[in-house]
Amino acid sequence: MRIIDYFNYLATAMYFLVIVAAIIKKKKNTKAFVSGKMTNALFLLILLVAAGLRLYKLGSIPYGLQQDEASIGYEAYILANFGIDRNGYPWPVYPITWGCGGGSPLLIYLNVLSIKLFGTGIVKLRLIPAVCGVLTVALFYFTLKLALENNKFQNELSLLGAGLLAICPWHIILSRWSLDCNIMPFNLMLAVYLFVLAVMKKSTCLYVISSIAFAVCMYSYGSATIVVPLFLVFISIYCLAKKLIRPGLLVKCIIAFVIVFAPLMWFYGVNYLGLPEVFASSFTINRFTSARTGEALLSLSDIPAKLPENLASLFLSVSVGDKNATIAHFYPGYAILYKFTFPITFLGLFLGIKDMRKELSDAVFVLLLLANIILCIVIVPDTNRMVMVYVAFIYFFVKGADFVIEKSGKLFVIVIMFLLMGALSFAKDYFGDYNFYATSIFMPGYGDAAKRAYEIAGDDNMVYSTYDGLSSPFMLALYYTEYDPHKYIDTVNYRNEKDEFRVAESFGNFDFRLPENIKDSSYNNDVFVLSSNDLSMIEGDSSYTIEDFEGYHVVYKSGVY
Repeated sequence: MRIIDYFNYLATAMYFLVIVAAIIKKKKNTKAFVSGKMTNALFLLILLVAAGLRLYKLGSIPYGLQQDEASIGYEAYILANFGIDRNGYPWPVYPITWGCGGGSPLLIYLNVLSIKLFGTGIVKLRLIPAVCGVLTVALFYFTLKLALENNKFQNELSLLGAGLLAICPWHIILSRWSLDCNIMPFNLMLAVYLFVLAVMKKSTCLYVISSIAFAVCMYSYGSATIVVPLFLVFISIYCLAKKLIRPGLLVKCIIAFVIVFAPLMWFYGVNYLGLPEVFASSFTINRFTSARTGEALLSLSDIPAKLPENLASLFLSVSVGDKNATIAHFYPGYAILYKFTFPITFLGLFLGIKDMRKELSDAVFVLLLLANIILCIVIVPDTNRMVMVYVAFIYFFVKGADFVIEKSGKLFVIVIMFLLMGALSFAKDYFGDYNFYATSIFMPGYGDAAKRAYEIAGDDNMVYSTYDGLSSPFMLALYYTEYDPHKYIDTVNYRNEKDEFRVAESFGNFDFRLPENIKDSSYNNDVFVLSSNDLSMIEGDSSYTIEDFEGYHVVYKSGVY
């Protein structure tokens, strides 16, 4: 076992003991110990830590580029410079990317703006999720400050929530690469913050703005189309029952939501209700080339059998970790929210359910959890699709810690100490060897090798590429070479045009199928991108120049170029 495994056992035991001690302690803690001025200083420190953990070596950890990152980046690049997506559609309401989606519009269009302002590059591609990650920490802090304004430990608990989110393994990893769902926590927290602020201020304008923010969430990620409407129905019923919102104001909020959501609703109408496609010079509402329901959604007949497994997956993901989660979303030994936090988290969940009738914040996060549980029942669960639930569990940790601090400030300090030790261990391990674990996902070296091969071959000679250790390498080649989309559209050859995820076998002078005998003289003018395993194909032939790119190699005849 690793040291972190022993630490997890110790910390979990200590958290159980903290809860037991808080339960049996009869005398209550009446004194807060963080002043307003100190709170501001500590909040600034938390933001600096959050920024450092999300921005440090952003272009090299993780090293390489995942295929969905490359897809989002290339889509944004060609929209910014050519005004079309890689399927040839001008300014689509929802770029269909792989044919079945796989790249939600909001992050793509934010990257269009980023490219217009700053240009392309891996750091710039990842900067939006990183900045959104830092801003999510701030939004969570301000939401807690609002919701806990009558709590004498408001400062301590708000700082704890922001601090845990700042050092949370799941949120750090999520903020450091560019997948569409990775900005969803920011979008959701912005909408939640505006909603809580609207309730506190009793502001019609803020209610409407929060409704608009929730509608924008629908453009962030596919699972939002289930979670956000369900949550809004639940919270609307709660607010009506508690007389926090008037029926007339609720109607205004619904109208605002529908107006912002209308283009995406039109897109869904085209794809699922058979409405005609729309092709205009300034925007497109087109149809997917294939459905994704089999990969993401369960059939009605499968739901009863999969229900225990899906709920168990959710439970494990927010406690000791789900072994089925991919390395793109967690680091071994740390799980989503640290393995040892679950005793306090589930105590907070119990208290949140108990208090939700009288506490708005409890109601918000319990109902958000309920909406996500329903999502979990009808999908094939993974960390991506459940991205909207984890901030709720960080809130429940704060709720559980509230129970602790009300009994003893010293016990609360113990809770913080173990979090800080866990965070130090995670930072050391993540920045030390995360790339070792993530090689198969982010394919380091390949994109640079494909770019170099294209520089050598130009458009007149072939570039043959390996598939060894790669997923959709054509996508990385498109992004790294900033390939002309018109040439791509005119020449692309997909393995199967109707596949759920269309994969190109070739385009232009790129072919992602290696010849059986690359030493044949007919390939003397061509350039090859080979893995280390593939180098055996030219073993014993010294006539080749080999350029190394972290496990991938650009190979070509010496003297030809």
